[in-house]
Amino acid sequence: MARFSPRGVVALVVFIVSSFAGVYFATQLWLTYPDPIRRPLGEALAINFTYYWLWGLSVPAVIWVARRFRFERDTWPLSTVVHLLWGVILTLVQITIAESILMFTVPRSSPKPVWMAIKDNFHSSFPTYCVIVFAYYAFDYYRKYRDRELLLSRAQLESLKMQLNPHFLFNSLNTISSLMYRDVDAADAMMTRLSELLRLTLDKQGTHEVTLKEEMDVLERYLDIERIRFEERLHVSIDLEPATLEARIPNFSLQPLVENAIKHGIAPRPEGGSLEISARRLDGMLEIRLHDDGPGLCPLPRREGIGVANTRARLATLYGDAHRFEMCNAPEGGLLVTLAVPWRTQ
Repeated sequence: MARFSPRGVVALVVFIVSSFAGVYFATQLWLTYPDPIRRPLGEALAINFTYYWLWGLSVPAVIWVARRFRFERDTWPLSTVVHLLWGVILTLVQITIAESILMFTVPRSSPKPVWMAIKDNFHSSFPTYCVIVFAYYAFDYYRKYRDRELLLSRAQLESLKMQLNPHFLFNSLNTISSLMYRDVDAADAMMTRLSELLRLTLDKQGTHEVTLKEEMDVLERYLDIERIRFEERLHVSIDLEPATLEARIPNFSLQPLVENAIKHGIAPRPEGGSLEISARRLDGMLEIRLHDDGPGLCPLPRREGIGVANTRARLATLYGDAHRFEMCNAPEGGLLVTLAVPWRTQ
């Protein structure tokens, strides 16, 4: 399926709007005007299509001036004068060209000279220039507002990631430091995994979404670090539907949740514990579930750590209400974390 360029889309919209205006005013000329002015439908359509398609062709000339002479606080007097003069010129040119075309293409019952056409049509045609100008400014201000919102959202996401990465690095280095006193080889292996993990993280810097496969590559490096730390006390099972590997999720979003499960559900228990990670497509969403067999949520409220809190904030910033993030006690025991985001692969 062919795709329109942005300019092609704008040209198509201008053509549709100008055609609609032509049909609207043609039916008015055909149905509502008194007999001396009323025209047959075919003639009314020809007249109004000619006029409004010419206005459609004039849109670039209107926008060219609108961009250079804006109604700002210090420039609005000059801009008003320029727009009035430019609007009058374009209107006169548009009427002159339209009547010249109609004189040779449409056999009208009572053709009239150009000066009379200007006298009859100027006051109804000039407001079209004003409508184009204000439509452009409305769209331009909306676009700038949207861009500012996107910039603010990106700045907020980058701020959250800047908080998250040092937090993760501090925890990892703290673990390596404790291993140095009892297992140098394990500490060395952990440093290797940490360097690989940091390289993958830096490669995705500035990227807010990655495929689940890319996220799992990062998560596997982190799990390798934790397996060295906990040895046989940590059991992890992963069950991902093959199609989910190409679905997109927030970058570095699973590691904080896994870290939280290990910290609160597995690390405090001498025998360790297990963690299950699964992903599936459900009702147009990518649903990821993390289930540990630890004690679950305590009856007393517990403050969320930096990782979980930042994950929740990033999801809200990226998806608004179009996501789901839940933490609850699983029926079979332990903590169940469910993360669901809109399904998309591009």
